[in-house]
Amino acid sequence: MASKESQSSSRPAPQPEARLSADPYAEIVQLARQTPSKARFMSDVTRCVVRAFASPYGAIHVRYASEVVQDENHTGPTDPQFWKPSLQQFLTESLTEGRPRAKLLKAKSGQAKVAFLSAPIFDPSGPAIGAMAVVVAVVEDSDWSARLATLEALCRLASVCVEFLGLAESGSPAARASDRATFRAASAESAEELAFTITNELRNKLGCEQVSLGLVSRNRVRILSISGLDQVNRRSPGVAGLRAAMEECLDADTMLVCPRPGDWFEKQTFGDYHLHKQWHAAAKADAVASIPLRVDGSPAAILSLRSRADRPLSREQLEDVGKRTEAFVPALLLARRAGRSLPRHAVESVRASLAALTAPGRWGRKIVAGVAAAATLGFFLGSMDHRLTVPCTVTPAQVRHVAAPFAGVLTAAFALQGDRVRQGDILCQFDHEELDQQRIELNAQREVLEREMDRAMARHSPSEAQLALANLQLAQAKLDIIDGRLARTAVRSPIDGVIVFGDLRKLIGAVVPQGQPLFQVASPNQWTLELEIPESAAGDLSDDLAGVFASYARPQETRSFRISRVLPTAQIRHGKNVYVAEADVGAAGGAIRPGMEGVAKVSVGPRKVWWIASHRVLDYLRMTFWL
Repeated sequence: MASKESQSSSRPAPQPEARLSADPYAEIVQLARQTPSKARFMSDVTRCVVRAFASPYGAIHVRYASEVVQDENHTGPTDPQFWKPSLQQFLTESLTEGRPRAKLLKAKSGQAKVAFLSAPIFDPSGPAIGAMAVVVAVVEDSDWSARLATLEALCRLASVCVEFLGLAESGSPAARASDRATFRAASAESAEELAFTITNELRNKLGCEQVSLGLVSRNRVRILSISGLDQVNRRSPGVAGLRAAMEECLDADTMLVCPRPGDWFEKQTFGDYHLHKQWHAAAKADAVASIPLRVDGSPAAILSLRSRADRPLSREQLEDVGKRTEAFVPALLLARRAGRSLPRHAVESVRASLAALTAPGRWGRKIVAGVAAAATLGFFLGSMDHRLTVPCTVTPAQVRHVAAPFAGVLTAAFALQGDRVRQGDILCQFDHEELDQQRIELNAQREVLEREMDRAMARHSPSEAQLALANLQLAQAKLDIIDGRLARTAVRSPIDGVIVFGDLRKLIGAVVPQGQPLFQVASPNQWTLELEIPESAAGDLSDDLAGVFASYARPQETRSFRISRVLPTAQIRHGKNVYVAEADVGAAGGAIRPGMEGVAKVSVGPRKVWWIASHRVLDYLRMTFWL
């Protein structure tokens, strides 16, 4: 129900009019036939309604998906800006309610009355998507309700006509048929449904016994619909004979007719076609005909008809039926393509590509296709050397450790990490002042004991001489120990090489406990690569495999190597569980330094190309989904 609201106003009232002018219903239908767009159609409808109601002002607001149609129109001598604010507000309120509404206004002086009327615009599927509002003159208080009902009817008609925009009656019959076919295809869910509609309508219109329609695919005919049947059983003998007759028409590429004498043609002018004769005989001597329907000059569908003798069709009728039905063939092809499943779409795309490839000419495409085919065969059937790319680190092959010979105070450090040293070079020095004092004391004690031994021998006292000799030997032993410790206070390099560990500058003056590591001296002529092999590739490694190494410092320089051994147990490196393989890289020269990191490529032998490209993904899928 529309709501009625009263309000005093000083607005100038339009002249009342007792009835609508002209026929707005017919005008809206005509606009739908001639107008190509929704926005233009709704604007024209607004002008039509405003003119029909002799309204001084009208407005519309409709939303179609992302398109918004918003327009206004006015007639008469009044200023439209006078009505616009109030009517636009009334229209906005109507948009939120989605139902017809009315608002009655009276002048403060006099008997002039006007009404604001609005009605919703609906989507063809049902919900309200907008509204139209107009200002109308009111003669009696009850007059607004009739006007509101009329406005609602016009808006509903416009809502329905939106679905049929552009179906103009003017133009050629082929154009109108094409338009109807397009709209029919848009409402059909599949090519079979559209073909079912076409064949049954032709049967009812022409009075035929049977109308069949089939699409051409790769020089074969696939029957989509047979009038009177809900579905087509392709294994049925009758359907098989009908399809054979259609394919005979396809091969002949012309209309074929097999009539009774005097039914369709006075004489048979299209030759002797045995399959149509068999169909004619199987149809109990009914007249049969097949018409090729063309798209871009080539047969795209076959229309077959069967008729009784009491309903003959002339050649003109058959040709006219063929021309009219041809307009639906593009829509059928479009519906068929839109309804394809994904596998069928893929198969047809491959077939189309192969057909285009095997067509005459197009040598560039053929060459590209040949190269692609050869690459595909090589990918699945070929083999290539499989290389593992793993991180690695340069380590010395031989390392001599130098530790503190005794607990003492470090007084000097003469070598640092990275220095080249020769065997016997002093690396660091320990404090030996206390040892020097002990040596002086022992030397003095030894001299005293020598004199005591001399006196005992002078007194001819063998026992005293033996005791002095023993004490003398003991003092000499202690002196030898002190001399040895003094010799070790200067820590020397055990070999020629490079110091790979050891920086004692911060320990000078500190007490170094006995056995604490001081230096590591590596031989400069032999280096080892430690390769970090992931668990997934550990089974591919073995001794004596060759490879190439490049350091991050000098990636342009590569060195060959050969794996000497693979450690049997895994280790944790950089937070990962890896297996370590050792490889000999020979003499270092000046390019390789201990601790350098790089990348090693190990050749593990030939593998299939497809396996090399996909084994990581396959392993991941197996471990993730337990395939």
